[in-house]
Amino acid sequence: MQLPVTLQYFPPFILPFIEVSLMTWWFTSCGASGPQGPTQAQCDSTYRNKNINVTVGKEGHLKGVQMWKVPATNRYLISAYGAAGGKGAKNHNKRNHGVFISAIFPLEKGDMLYILVGHQGEDACPGRNPHTQKICLGESSVIEDNLKLQAGVEWAGGGGGGGGATYVFKVEGGELVPLLIAAGGGGNAYLEDPESSLDNIPLEQYENSTEAPSSNGRTGAAGGGGGWKGSSSSHLMAGRSLVEGAEGGSSCPLALSKLSWSTFGGFGGGGGACTAGGGGGGYRGGDAALTDDITADGQNGISFIHPMGEIFLQPLAAMESHGECEIKVQLNCSHCQTQSCKREADTHLILCLCDDDDEVLDIDNVTCSRPLSMSLVCPSASSFSAVWYRKKNDLHAVRGRLQSPEYKLSKIRSSTIMTDYNPNYFFTGKAASFSELKEVPRKNITLLRALGHGAFGEVYEGQVLGMSGDGSAMQVAIKTLPEICSEQDEMDFLMEALIMSKFSHENIVRCIGVSLNILPRFILLELMTGGDMKSFLRRNRPRAGQTSSLTMRDLLRMARDIACGCRYLEENHFIHRDIAARNCLLTCPGSDRVAKIGDFGMARDIYRASYYRKGGRAMLPVKWMPPEAFMEGIFTCKTDTWSFGVLLWEILSLGYMPYPCKTNQEVLEFVTSGGRMDPPKSCPGPVYRIMTQCWQHCPEHRPNFSTILERINYCTQDPDVINTPLPVEYGPNTDDDGGTVIRPTDPTSTCLTPLLVSHPPSQDCPSHWYSNIIGFIPFNVKTLPLAITCIF
Repeated sequence: MQLPVTLQYFPPFILPFIEVSLMTWWFTSCGASGPQGPTQAQCDSTYRNKNINVTVGKEGHLKGVQMWKVPATNRYLISAYGAAGGKGAKNHNKRNHGVFISAIFPLEKGDMLYILVGHQGEDACPGRNPHTQKICLGESSVIEDNLKLQAGVEWAGGGGGGGGATYVFKVEGGELVPLLIAAGGGGNAYLEDPESSLDNIPLEQYENSTEAPSSNGRTGAAGGGGGWKGSSSSHLMAGRSLVEGAEGGSSCPLALSKLSWSTFGGFGGGGGACTAGGGGGGYRGGDAALTDDITADGQNGISFIHPMGEIFLQPLAAMESHGECEIKVQLNCSHCQTQSCKREADTHLILCLCDDDDEVLDIDNVTCSRPLSMSLVCPSASSFSAVWYRKKNDLHAVRGRLQSPEYKLSKIRSSTIMTDYNPNYFFTGKAASFSELKEVPRKNITLLRALGHGAFGEVYEGQVLGMSGDGSAMQVAIKTLPEICSEQDEMDFLMEALIMSKFSHENIVRCIGVSLNILPRFILLELMTGGDMKSFLRRNRPRAGQTSSLTMRDLLRMARDIACGCRYLEENHFIHRDIAARNCLLTCPGSDRVAKIGDFGMARDIYRASYYRKGGRAMLPVKWMPPEAFMEGIFTCKTDTWSFGVLLWEILSLGYMPYPCKTNQEVLEFVTSGGRMDPPKSCPGPVYRIMTQCWQHCPEHRPNFSTILERINYCTQDPDVINTPLPVEYGPNTDDDGGTVIRPTDPTSTCLTPLLVSHPPSQDCPSHWYSNIIGFIPFNVKTLPLAITCIF
């Protein structure tokens, strides 16, 4: 692990402890799948050039188990992810998720941890022979037809295997001691039960007593899941318990003999399938149905936390693929007056946190006190406009001492934006200059009417001459920058123009040019008369007594347009960081509309070298961000994949705020604990599946945009998908999910949306604060959890 420069000044005997305290260890299936665990060679290959060194068991109950030595005595946060169950042949809209569970354990240096990472239960499709392939394609109903006629005697198969559990345990005095067990999901049956609903799903269960039963699940027509201790040797279909080696179960003999349909349970005790699904592994394995019911899913396993562990996150079914295990040092905040702390981003030292917004940390880094001048404390949302008003007056006072606009412009034009610290942002080599922007004479520009307020100033519809070959005027949108602004505002304003000028794609709003020589400065953009996508969707919701021209095909076409733009950005290694309906624009409101990505404000901020240290803008789009972005400050192309999944949810919900009825703080806690949004009303299963694939916890498991486009195109060719009617809204015509509009005390409340729509901002309120408040959270130690403050 490469140490930061700031750590190179610590005494040598301190460095090993600091280095360990900064590490996170991720354990995976090492690329293995199916009923048996990985080999030493597979794990060596997977963990090459990483900070993990494991020994993989070769025989007995430790075969496929990864053994890892604890590097230092400390308290460790261990998070285990059970594997998901397999899908049924005709029950593929969703799978039973593996359980995520997390706890803190005291561990000693040199302790040996044994980690068995569960494998996903095998999906029934694609089939391995012509018969099963036809069933998977929906071209044959031989199983359901024969089951009705012959009570299941003749035909069988098509269920999904149970998912394996992920086990973390120790060996003490020759005895196996379980620390943490994340249960696997049960396999889906051949067909989905028409009576099933999300309301009937039981809450995730766990045990925290070693005296509690730890048996295997019941084996019936399909295999039960393996437990911690249990016996399943007489049932080939059953998943083995951990003490038996945790191998996944085999398919039922009838499925193998009649259709050669083999659907194994996953390593970690997953039960093999028949027409019914196999049970999931766990501390106690999940049951399988006694009869080969065509709609009988296997049950999920039961998780476990040892009583010596301190529960950090309650169990939640969230994992969609193979299991995982994460281990990291838990911060020790016992010396702090408030018992809470964070890691300082630059020095990586531990800093205590204060309970109240109006308190500051004293020089002893332990106690908190109120400062003498409250005006020096970071303002709350209610005092924001007053602070801004003072700043605005200050700008008026020093206006005469500012350098001339011409001098400032020449200075900015000659500026070179270096991108060494972010290799994802190459324009032309390693630098880009504002002098590359196309200057349009001010005399050729005519403002026609105001369109709204942007991040910097007013936005107008206008005309520009000299841009088309036939001499006619071109319709454009004109972003303006107020005359009185900081040099940083000017840099940010032009940075966005420079970014957009580098793109040439039919699904990205085109930058026509700039007009900078006369104040106020202008950016000329392609005019999008359809407005922003979020407002368009809300205006066109079908309502009682009001039909809509929109169809499911229209919604998918808009999603496909944005996915095409995202693929272009991805291919050019550009991370947008704020893909959302509010940032997408439509060429026109009619049926020939084209959706385009139209705002690059968050991407623009990446060019501030201080952004990752101090946060740059004080707003983060929490509801559109994946866990690794707001927990660790990691932004990749897979960040945009997650955001696109949220955008797709916005489109299918016709413009509702994501995570309805949850504040940003609640969303952050919900997502980090493995929670995901339910499908919007009337959302087709295949479309929701794209969303959940975008929301995979592990970035590497999320699809790229080429794959997303393939799946959207597949949906547009599915008659069942495109013929799905849009839901009719019977409630009042509001702009969000709330009822009565009230002024909230919490600035992150989703109820703020209709309030801001009906009460535009005053001139003293900063425009960027108003335009970005919806769906964002103020960067504040009290409103964000410890993890966010650690990265800035």
